Amino acid sequence: MPTTRSGKRTRVPWKPETQVRDTTVTLPVFMAFCAIAASLRAWNRPHSKFIVTLRARTDFYYPVYAEAVEVFAAGIWKRREFTSYAYEWKDRSFRDEMEAHKNKRAIFIASPDYDLADDDRLFSDAVLDLEQRTRRHAEAALRRAGLPLSDRDVDLLLSEPWPRLVKAFQDRRHPMLALERLRTHSRVPAKPAPEVAKPLGPTLADMHGYGPALEWGTNLAKDLADYKAGVLPWSDIDNGVLLSGRPGVGKTMFVSALANSCQVPIIYGSVSEWQEAGALDSHLKAMRASFAEAKEKAPSILFVDEVDTFGDRTETDRNRGYLRAAMAGFLQLLDGFDRREGVVVIGACNYPDQLDPAIRRPGRLDRQLEIAFPDAKSRLAILAFHSGLQLDQSQAEKFGMATDGLSGADIEQLVRDAKRVARRRVEVLSGDHIVEQLPRVTELPEEFLRSLAVHEAGHAIVAFEIGYGQVSEISISRYRVDGKRSALGCVQYDQIAARPKTPSDYRNAIAVCLAGIAAELEVFGSFTDGASGSDTADLNRATELATMLEGGLGMGHTLVVEGEVQLERLRTYNPEFRRHVHAVLQSEFERAKSAVRAQRTALDAIADRLMEAMGMSGHEVFEIMERHRRTTVSLAKKAVT
Repeated sequence: MPTTRSGKRTRVPWKPETQVRDTTVTLPVFMAFCAIAASLRAWNRPHSKFIVTLRARTDFYYPVYAEAVEVFAAGIWKRREFTSYAYEWKDRSFRDEMEAHKNKRAIFIASPDYDLADDDRLFSDAVLDLEQRTRRHAEAALRRAGLPLSDRDVDLLLSEPWPRLVKAFQDRRHPMLALERLRTHSRVPAKPAPEVAKPLGPTLADMHGYGPALEWGTNLAKDLADYKAGVLPWSDIDNGVLLSGRPGVGKTMFVSALANSCQVPIIYGSVSEWQEAGALDSHLKAMRASFAEAKEKAPSILFVDEVDTFGDRTETDRNRGYLRAAMAGFLQLLDGFDRREGVVVIGACNYPDQLDPAIRRPGRLDRQLEIAFPDAKSRLAILAFHSGLQLDQSQAEKFGMATDGLSGADIEQLVRDAKRVARRRVEVLSGDHIVEQLPRVTELPEEFLRSLAVHEAGHAIVAFEIGYGQVSEISISRYRVDGKRSALGCVQYDQIAARPKTPSDYRNAIAVCLAGIAAELEVFGSFTDGASGSDTADLNRATELATMLEGGLGMGHTLVVEGEVQLERLRTYNPEFRRHVHAVLQSEFERAKSAVRAQRTALDAIADRLMEAMGMSGHEVFEIMERHRRTTVSLAKKAVT
């Protein structure tokens, strides 16, 4: 059992001529002995019986540490009748375990690339971290050898790899001569600085359009800073997350920026790259190597791409046995507090629904953050980051229209193309070069813009009048991408608190959908074809809502409800059902027209303002409506009885 009292003063092999197994304790072995003794200080008691495991992190060389274990053991245990006290954990250590069990005394060493299994921990009385060689160890070794202390020699002993130290300091060679030869043939110019993410790359402050992932990453950066300062324990850090999103949305770029913000190194891994290693053993070895590297550089981020390539273990095919074993190895590496302390594992996938559920259990990659394509504002910010340009209003409108649906990687490629054109022309990169790389954009004629402005103003007015929801923004576009069908106008609403919906809620939504064409009829006497044709078009959406109200929710002429497919068939082939749907649409259409007619002056004012600014806030819309509101009661509101 460990003790709080150490007897190290009487057992330190301080004399240079100290021998263990008829071998002189060399300078590097003594340095390793200092690290061993520091790790086993609580177990440094004569004649005690214990089996402990020393877990090496970095800077490890088994031969020198094994010799140091023998030196330590010689100080606390009697001359043994068996071969050795030092053992190395390997995938097959059965004989070593049997011998240690028989002798009741052993010190096992686990190399950095070996993952201790639960059985290994169970066999050991304790699992301790092996101390690294320190400046004090090097100074003590020099004093023991009778050599003068100098910063140069201490740095040399700390920076040279263990194998080179062993080659230099041999039994037959005086330590002074060994040190001189080491100085002459040294290949280490200076003590290496700790590896951290490059500060020149993007940080989270440069990222746009990442939503909840950005908030999570910012919190992680703060937590890791507290962890490195010793303020926050590792158990309080969210150290496993799954990023999902379509290819090209910028998952890899986000992780790189996260590492830069956290100021920690990033280790890239990929399930496909691990598989390329070959057979199952090689696959597992490559996987363990990535985790070992991350632990060696901890605190760090291990980015595992294409994690959905593992698939689901419940599926059956001829390769399932291989993938099941690989998945088991991956889950083993993910599990446990001790196994990856200091390592944040971020998995990335395109199809999260294809993941094995075990990956997303608590303690593994239990948090999922979806990354979508950036919106117009975020795309402009991404462009500014890659190009350093700020587009004028006209260029920004064209860019926003033409890049709808593009990812951050697409925009980066667009900037590269623009820079290439500018170089060929020997010109300074400008917004014109960016616009040239966009799909052809046509400026809409004045009468078309007027129709758009009236249409969107109608939506906003009816939404305010019937209490559908607060309008947050209204906008139209001056340009259209040739050959691409896209929305040219938009009204955005503030989110309404979740609550059960009544028939009035559905009817209000239908009235707002029909408000655009109601406004066009009021102003122009007819409406354009933009209100129908696609699933998200106004008339299509209104018809879908009316159909659900009548036949899918039991809120219409009957309590009988039908499935979605059957509803479409009823609407197509059942004249009576179609008449009920039409009646709902007609009723709400009249309601929308009445609201628009009551606010005709405000409608014109809002349309004029939209034509001028291309966008308005909901507050501006409300102010115009209040300024032009008639004193009569709106016919769109139902009388209170």
